[in-house]
Order: sequence, then C-alpha cells, then structure tokens
Amino acid sequence: MMRASTAILSALIMALPAPQAWAWGERGHNAIARVATRLVAQNKDPEVAAFGALLQKREHMLGHLSNVPDIVWRSAGPEIEASNNPSHFVDLDYILPENRKLNAKDAPADFEAYKKAVLANCSKKELSCAPGETEADKISKAGHAPFRIQRLSQDLTKTLADVKKLENDPKAKPEERTALIDQALLYTGIIAHFVGDLANPHHTSADYDGWHNDQGGLHSYFESEQVDAQNLDLEQSMFDLALKDQPAQQMFGKNAKDPLQMAWDLTIASHARVDALHELDRKHSLLKKSNKTLRTKAQRKPSKLVAREYRQFLVERLSVGADALATVWIAAWDAAGRPKLQGYQSYNYPVKPDFIPLGYVAPVVAQTAAKTNL
Repeated sequence: MMRASTAILSALIMALPAPQAWAWGERGHNAIARVATRLVAQNKDPEVAAFGALLQKREHMLGHLSNVPDIVWRSAGPEIEASNNPSHFVDLDYILPENRKLNAKDAPADFEAYKKAVLANCSKKELSCAPGETEADKISKAGHAPFRIQRLSQDLTKTLADVKKLENDPKAKPEERTALIDQALLYTGIIAHFVGDLANPHHTSADYDGWHNDQGGLHSYFESEQVDAQNLDLEQSMFDLALKDQPAQQMFGKNAKDPLQMAWDLTIASHARVDALHELDRKHSLLKKSNKTLRTKAQRKPSKLVAREYRQFLVERLSVGADALATVWIAAWDAAGRPKLQGYQSYNYPVKPDFIPLGYVAPVVAQTAAKTNL
C-alpha cells in the first residue's frame, strides 16, 4: 500500500525506480473481503446471517472495491493521491514517546488527540519525524488509517439507517431503496481495504519496509509476492482459521461496536507481530542484507521456494483481517437498526468509483509528495 512522505524524502526517492507496492496486493485484499462475507453469513444470529447472505452474493464486487484505494485512486491525480496515501496506515512509532507501547485504553479517542500525540512525540530520532517538516507533513508521515475506518463506518451506518427509515414509509419508492443499498455496498467494499491494511504489521510501523533492520524491500516481498505464491486453498485456510480462533472477539471484546477503537485494537495487535515478520525473513528468505546508504534492497530467495515457511503467518494475518472486517461490517449494520436488505436487486457495479473524501482532516495540498513502500 502507498505511504505518504515529506518533500525531503521524496527528493531522494524520485531518483530511484518506484516499484508497485500494494497492501496485501490484489489477491490479499480480495481474499480478506470475500472471506469476510462468508464469516458474516455463518453468524449464529439469523438476522446477521441474512445480512451476510447479501454480502456473499456480491462478494466479487466487494473484492474488487477492496482494491480501489490502491489502484483506481492511486491514478486519480496528485491532490487525491496526497490525501489518499496516509489513510492506508498508522505508524505507532510516531504517536508514542520512545520505548513505550500503546495500550488500547491510551489510544487517541479522536483526531485532535491523535494529532497532539504525533506533534508531541516527533523527534530527531531515526524512526520519527525529521525536523523542519510542517504539521501537515508530520501527520501525513505518521498516517491515520484508524480515522479513515471510523469515518467510512459512520458513512455506512448513516446510509443503512436511511434504508431502515424506508421500511415503514408507504410512500418510499423501490428505486430509492435500491440506490441507498448500492451506496451502502460501495462503503462496505471500500472499508474492506483499510481494515485489511491494518491487519498487515508493516502498516503499523515506521520501519514498514525493513530498512532499519538491513532488510530493505521486505514489504512487497511479504505482502504481495508471498501471498501470490500461496496455493489456491489460501482463502479456505483463512476462513477455517477465523471460524476456529475468532480473533476479532479476542481483539475487540467490548469494543466491538466502536469502529475507531476496533481500528486501534487491530493496529496494536498487528504491530506486536512486526518482529516476528522480520525474524521470518531472516530465517527463511534473506540471502544478502540491504544497504541503507546506497539504497540497495536485500536479496532474497524466490518467493515460491519459501512459500511454505510463510504460509502460517500469512494465513494468521489475513484471517485476522477478514474476521475484523466482518465485525466492523456487522457493527455498522447493527448501529443502523438492522435494516432488512432482502429483495435487493441491482446491476450497479462501481468499477471506478470517485474518491471518497477523508472528512476528518483538511485535504492535503498537492505539494506534499507521495511515495510507495520502497
């Protein structure tokens, strides 16, 4: 997935070939969305299962929408790209004082509290914000994915609540209901991307590509190449593990109705797996360390040769993402009053939907440069 940077860093990066780097790649995001639909459809609550049945019928469309932020919006122009990029991640290293871990109870409760934490804890240390950057640059560099999930969840809830209002309105027109559910499904698919992002450990860490551990280039090797190297039963393994372990229930607990707190809980759980991911690389795939000074990536074994060694870790993180996403969807639908969506029929398929503004932060000026995960 794309990351935001400052003009200083972008000047260095522009001289380098910019690889494509997508959070989980197309297959990973698609799998998270599709498995999540089936998890909702398997819910023991019949009303929730009925909601899931509709989602499952549109699982391929939702899988497509889950990739829109990394593909369609990535080519929508510099101003949209500058706003879009930092909404895909949040680096806990920039939020906390050095040598402190974030507890769920300490997570910023709103965007203003988050902004204060970032500005207070940016320092001259290697993993933090460089001196001389503007406030907007620092916020962009730290990322703010939890707030993107919160806002999109609120949009989904409002839209579904409008569907609910039509249930007892004798003057309601069928096409009005259909249009609202079309819009709700758009939000449902787009949210899938950002929840999936936070299930990836690298989307919670300032060292998102391994450069500070001499493992530069790990990001795309892990999230795209290794996912693509897995057998066709990957999605089934994700589904089975999510049903067995119910990771969202363990992560969220009583927070399962609060989209922002769920996003922070997911972030904290993923960040705890960063070191394990780096160790996996060192043990099974790393052949030659990267050189940060020369900006040469590490050399690794072909992904297919070590796909088996990465399998368990990948299934774990992807299944966590799918179960977390299913819980976020259910929470939004439940908050809307549990509207009945049966009978919905539509040929609407938003292939290239317009960018959905962030809504919680002013648009980033185009001069704030963007970069991919180098």
